[in-house]
Amino acid sequence: MNQHAAGLRKSSRETLGAQKFARAYRDTKTPTVTRTAALQVAKRAAAALGLKAAKIALIDQLFACSKAADWSIPGKPPLVWPSNARLARSLGIGVSTMKHHLNGLVRAGLVAYSDHPTYQRRGVRDAAGNIAEAYGIDLSPIAVRFSELLELAEAAEYHAREWRRLSNRRTIVRKEIQSLIVSAVESDLSGPWGQLQARLDVLREQRPSELDDLAVQVAALEALQDEVESAYERAFEDANFDTAVSKFRPIQTTAEPPNSESSNHESRRANARQPIQMMAYGHSTEKKSGGVPIGSQSVRSAASNLQDDAQAISLSLMRSACPAVEEFAPEAFTNWRALRDSGRLLCAAVGINPQVWQEAQAILGPDLAAAAMALTVQRSTIGAVSKPGAYLRTLVQRGQSGELHLSRSLFALAKGGEGAPAAGRSQAAAPTAIRPFPEGGSLSYGHWAALVREHAPKPTPDIDALGEAFRRWARHHDIDFADPKIERIFIGFCRKWRTH
Repeated sequence: MNQHAAGLRKSSRETLGAQKFARAYRDTKTPTVTRTAALQVAKRAAAALGLKAAKIALIDQLFACSKAADWSIPGKPPLVWPSNARLARSLGIGVSTMKHHLNGLVRAGLVAYSDHPTYQRRGVRDAAGNIAEAYGIDLSPIAVRFSELLELAEAAEYHAREWRRLSNRRTIVRKEIQSLIVSAVESDLSGPWGQLQARLDVLREQRPSELDDLAVQVAALEALQDEVESAYERAFEDANFDTAVSKFRPIQTTAEPPNSESSNHESRRANARQPIQMMAYGHSTEKKSGGVPIGSQSVRSAASNLQDDAQAISLSLMRSACPAVEEFAPEAFTNWRALRDSGRLLCAAVGINPQVWQEAQAILGPDLAAAAMALTVQRSTIGAVSKPGAYLRTLVQRGQSGELHLSRSLFALAKGGEGAPAAGRSQAAAPTAIRPFPEGGSLSYGHWAALVREHAPKPTPDIDALGEAFRRWARHHDIDFADPKIERIFIGFCRKWRTH
């Protein structure tokens, strides 16, 4: 039987706290607070506590029923007794909605109930206009907590100001860096613009939720800005030097021999000035009428290194080096096409942005990109890599600069060397019980809800909506809800929820 149906007001820990604040005003000598100061700090603190506009407007209506003299008598609380209907009309909302907002103020510890035996709100003032007897809503918790609420409001306002300032600074620095990179590429200046662009993209993808994290991101952008500006100035000076030298170079009236030292020097200089975006953005190399490709020596060298590396990688080597891939995509090593097609599934499993996977395919080619993805999944699974997306992007950058040697890493993993799992993770460990994902119903409580709160981006999304989206996605990819690795797959889905 519900005891509150017999005429009792529902109590909670929050309402009890509000009552204690109200009693403290009567029992102790609380410093006097003016009505105006109490109203201002109450509204600022309500905003800092995350209360919505309707509750802040309700504070205005409650203070409109209070007089300045009600706050000047020590130990005598400022009470107001407007009816629920009157407050609802003043706010333009229904009575039940108004009660909800009033209870929200009580739970926030800003007001308390001062109940009549029959829960009626009534009050009497004497000839001087002071409260003689009253029952209704007690505003004294604001006076008791005045210093606390003021400090809370000032801290929240400082946080908001700093967040706005750092956000504006982040946008300005990011645009200045992007402008310099684009200008350098369009001006055909030599420099590591592809690598700098990739680093900028990594920083731009970060979504800090704390002020300290935002400050770290801005500091990293400012450091990158200094590096880009220095590279731009050096490249510009080199370009001006080349122009000045060319003015004094004698005009060639006859073709020099192909093996001449001057011809080789000019060829190297021309190659050094080829645009970086041919590799950075996946463009094909232009050809002259004679069929000779126009590309830099570094681009040809990087492409040659990638081709040599790809020839040393086989499916059997991949299967031996990266067994963790089969946990998420059992048919991945059937053939190269199956391995390439499993890329998006592996992205979701370990929490990699699909855009990074697309960049890997465009720069490394489909087979090497699949090998890089398998290596990333294996090292992420054994705990050697904490950020799989950043690691895969690093492999892409190395491939772009000609420094990638996937075959060496795969041979090391296959032999149990670099990146091998720790001894504590032996296959002889006792198997854990399989927890199948529920095919229907709510996920608001229990193990799966805890995984959402831990791994999904903040603020935590609607758990049931995310669960339904995962069910649709799993059915579309023919993933069994009782799969032994369903928990890992679900964690990867949660980490990249914003991309779905």
